[in-house]
Amino acid sequence: MANASALAIALIVLSYLVGSVSFPWLVARWHGIDLRKTGSRKLGGSNLMRSVGLGPGITAGVLDGAKGFLAVLIARGFGLPIEVQLACGIAALIGQMWPVFHSFDGGRANATGWGFSLAADPIAALIMGTPLYLSLAAVVLVRPRPTRVLPLASLLSFVIFPAVIWEQERTTPTVVAGLLVFALIVVRRLPRACARTYRPALRPLVSSPTAHCSTAASSSSGARSRSRTDAAPVVLYVRAWTGSTRW
Repeated sequence: MANASALAIALIVLSYLVGSVSFPWLVARWHGIDLRKTGSRKLGGSNLMRSVGLGPGITAGVLDGAKGFLAVLIARGFGLPIEVQLACGIAALIGQMWPVFHSFDGGRANATGWGFSLAADPIAALIMGTPLYLSLAAVVLVRPRPTRVLPLASLLSFVIFPAVIWEQERTTPTVVAGLLVFALIVVRRLPRACARTYRPALRPLVSSPTAHCSTAASSSSGARSRSRTDAAPVVLYVRAWTGSTRW
């Protein structure tokens, strides 16, 4: 029992450390670019894709996804309980978001979340991709091309994952883990969401992880700011996530 507990703790810590390795940053440095000084300044695949190119962005995304996928599979290979397997995957996700090697400011971990979901429940992971499949088809086929639909589709996918499992099995550790992954992705987005919703009045406050949208909203002025803050919090968040003011 003691050995199993020690192994579980070691794998969870190792998963976080491996998750803290930023493949987008490494790929960008290989191409002579520092993601901290270009684009959105985020250590994510989207910023890499815009700054370097599609191929490097996809490569880094696959590697980031492998972190969440392998963290679960390795723990499973050691015969550890499902709770420990899921904890390892979530630790890798947290490492991607708040990496110890990059001042605890990493990417949004969408790819790592997908890798985790695929390892935790492959069938549910395939179903959760439905919004993303449809949005990709819309981007390719619809003209004028819709904008900002992919981030919202990705968010919706992480809602579908635990919902699919719950519908089949009710409350299980995987459902709880899926909800936690969704919550972490939302929390990771909040500072940027506040900035995009209330800019420019809130820009000085967003750099603090404890900045609260309501506090920032009270400092905004003018008719445009008032019209934005009059909306419900969910609407404000969707506006910020999609970059649209039409909601």
